[in-house]
Amino acid sequence: MREAVKKYIAEHYEDYVKDLEALTNIDSGNGDREGTEAANKFVAEKMTAIGATTEFRYNDRACHLISRLKGTGKYTILLVAHVDTVFKKGEAARRPFHVDENNFAWGPGVGDDKATVVEVIYGLEALKAAGFDNFKEIIYYTNGEEEGGSKTAEDIVAELSQQSDFAIIMDVARPNWGIVTQRKGNAKYRVEVTGKGGHHGNASQSCANAIHQLAYTITELQKLASPMPGNPEDYTAAALKARGIVDAGQFIPQNTVNVGVIGSTNDKISVIPGDAFCEVNIRCFTIEEQQRIDAEVKALADKVVIPGTSIKITGGIVTGPMQKTAQAQKMVDVYKRIVKEEYGAEVNEWVAGGLTDGNRTAKFVPTLDALGVENYDEHTDHESVDLNTAVPRTTAFALTLAELAENF
Repeated sequence: MREAVKKYIAEHYEDYVKDLEALTNIDSGNGDREGTEAANKFVAEKMTAIGATTEFRYNDRACHLISRLKGTGKYTILLVAHVDTVFKKGEAARRPFHVDENNFAWGPGVGDDKATVVEVIYGLEALKAAGFDNFKEIIYYTNGEEEGGSKTAEDIVAELSQQSDFAIIMDVARPNWGIVTQRKGNAKYRVEVTGKGGHHGNASQSCANAIHQLAYTITELQKLASPMPGNPEDYTAAALKARGIVDAGQFIPQNTVNVGVIGSTNDKISVIPGDAFCEVNIRCFTIEEQQRIDAEVKALADKVVIPGTSIKITGGIVTGPMQKTAQAQKMVDVYKRIVKEEYGAEVNEWVAGGLTDGNRTAKFVPTLDALGVENYDEHTDHESVDLNTAVPRTTAFALTLAELAENF
């Protein structure tokens, strides 16, 4: 079966590139219902051709596609990719798909996530051509709102995860056989301080400065963060490369706190502000730390330093982390072994502070993330995908899927 899968994928590389070109040249920016529908109709046509049933779901901003392949085996596998991009309508016409002399492909969303959307199709085609059907069901969800997120998308992921035994997130890969095995969870808070405003010169004695209190609260929030590894200049991509260090996310602090927005209705330095607020994003690698910090953040509402002020804190944990459980480790080990056997390469495990649908599937089932084709500079106008990795990455994905379907 292995040789048949490898042969099919290698022989259909040119078809893969043609399909990637067609999909990349469809504008499907986040929030573009018509564009995401066109992209998902392209995927549906390919999936129907290999025997899948397809279901479209819509909201006012996007089209979502759920494709299902029935097999004869024991396990149900959820595959998740996304067809939306961060680019506006017209971007595909402005800089259409092309391949350069180094076999890198260029175009809006070519790497994030369209090369991987097509990778899944060809991996499944190869398994079918090899006669492999030892799975109960393969569910392939192509999200139309991954870049911006939505309740619709989150509900679909939760629904499908609970129908599955494990999930593989087909999102952008890290370089040099990199995959992501841990992701931080996300929490958001709003801190509102109410004081007593008045004239700075004449009424300071009867006022309470809300910004002053907010400054104390922000200081307490920052104490919840893990220490930074050192001087930020020493941890840029360029600095690590210069020191011969391969960046796999290992320097990302365990818990990070970002006060990203701050404000007050007051705009005069001669007036003591009677209100102030900040918005805070907190990310952690473990559920236990999320829960501990959540309690400590909310306890700051009672920690008033400036008399006459009061503090209101709203928000909480939004998305849990993707943790490397024992079952997830088994998935990682299978992928590593297949890559070693087939290509003599070592898989690099990354940790990441950003979120994908892997955070959401991991709430319900073991999850393996970032098995896509390797790409660079996503979300920019110089995004590219290394087509030299398309055949090996697709092969490793398909063979891993088959082995896990039989022996999870």
